[in-house]
Amino acid sequence: MATAQILRPPIAGEHRRPASKTEATDEFWGRASTWGLLAPLLYFALDGVSPFVNGGTAMRAVMTSSAGGAIIDRLGNILIFAACMFFVIRRHESIRRLSLKVRLITIFPIVAILLAPVSQQVTRTISSGTVLLGGIFLMLYIMSRYTFNEVMEIFLVLGTGTIVASILFALGLPQYGRDLMGGHSSAWKGIFSAKNYLGNMALFFLTVAVAYRPRTSFFRSLRLSQIFFCLVAIAFSRAATSYMLTAVYIAYAVVTNILRGFRKKDYFVTFIVFAVIFGSVIAMIVLEPTFLFSLLGKDVTLTGRTEIWDAVLGSIAKRPLLGYGYQAFWLGFKGESYRIILTVTWALGQAQNGFLDVTLEMGVIGLALVLLIFGFAFRDGLSCLLGSRDEGLLRAVEWYLIIVILTLIYNLDESFLFEPKHLGSLMFVIACVGLKLERKRLLASQLR
Repeated sequence: MATAQILRPPIAGEHRRPASKTEATDEFWGRASTWGLLAPLLYFALDGVSPFVNGGTAMRAVMTSSAGGAIIDRLGNILIFAACMFFVIRRHESIRRLSLKVRLITIFPIVAILLAPVSQQVTRTISSGTVLLGGIFLMLYIMSRYTFNEVMEIFLVLGTGTIVASILFALGLPQYGRDLMGGHSSAWKGIFSAKNYLGNMALFFLTVAVAYRPRTSFFRSLRLSQIFFCLVAIAFSRAATSYMLTAVYIAYAVVTNILRGFRKKDYFVTFIVFAVIFGSVIAMIVLEPTFLFSLLGKDVTLTGRTEIWDAVLGSIAKRPLLGYGYQAFWLGFKGESYRIILTVTWALGQAQNGFLDVTLEMGVIGLALVLLIFGFAFRDGLSCLLGSRDEGLLRAVEWYLIIVILTLIYNLDESFLFEPKHLGSLMFVIACVGLKLERKRLLASQLR
């Protein structure tokens, strides 16, 4: 069977491959644009917050809504949007065509901005929506220009830098590298804003290192060291959700590796069996959650999350259709969020559930968009897994699909769905775009 490079039709941004692996690496990292791309990606990885700030993130919206904070926040948003557009303009035609193929993703920030008139804080909604739009366009730039392995290599370098820096901060600068404000003095947060964020990004970067196929001995060593550093960061982040999802990822990697050797008929049957097993485990968790929660160090309220969700549902009921405005609900002791804080007696900056946060901000319109994006991503992924035997395509699809799965589960008790400055959110965008492109390539190859 022909390889994916022969079967797939040419796409925007795909460039001619150099003759050798060494030449490929020299050309790829010899471009100033590749190194320049790491700057905005690092900004998104840090959530736009200096690593030398160890303050609570729950009230950040309140702090940035004051006169001085608002100016600095908006200036930062303008600069990061300009940085994204610097790359986007250079390939605007390719990105325009690609954006039409993933309309739901590009529509999301546009809808968020269009709903600004009903926002509790109009300027914040427009500013944050613009940053999200710029970040999504930057991801489309990456997908239009680089091959899958090059995308993995970019994230491998970024992940190595941020995770190693996080370990050094936690050990050498504990006043910044540990989650002191969260009441977890032994938990590492590194250069990230919180311990959960470190656990989240370390797991995402772990999947990158496992999926990447090194082109040189240097990158082979970097890949192995990244796997080790990510596991260390996850272990010391003390993030229970990351512990659980690391186990989920390991099981996923083992199962997909086994399934590659199956015939398609057996592949499909085995997939159904694993789906039934997974569904049974979920049902058991729902019916008898106490045992699992005790293993994760949580109570049946998920550390107060269920109380938060009840209060949030009350706020959603007041504005179910259009919500309170993108990034404009959690304003601390202002607006509707004040009622929730009084109810749960806890200063909050999110609903501890990404789907509830989207509904709070953009109503059922936003939630419908998100559910459709997940639905099409799973459809595209399963179509590729069941319809292709090409190892390169399957490896890419398996990575895209695990990012979608992890994002889905993470956002059941954390929140970063379509966050404007969260790298995990943007990696989810890359995964959805990648699945769409791989399905189109598969369909085109089958027509041939």
